[in-house]
Amino acid sequence: MVIRIILSTFLIIAALFSIYGLLATFEPSPAADQWTWRGIYGLILIGNIAGLIHIVRGLFGR
Repeated sequence: MVIRIILSTFLIIAALFSIYGLLATFEPSPAADQWTWRGIYGLILIGNIAGLIHIVRGLFGR
């Protein structure tokens, strides 16, 4: 139970960092770089949210 809480906290922090990085891609820079970083941060964010959903379902599924 404690490990799941620690892991979910880590995933929340990583998701918040991904949101911050995604917002940072709206600053002026070459368009190709913007879309590359948006894709990277978007995939990381989706992975973090999927992992968090998996952990939360396991916590409440018991």
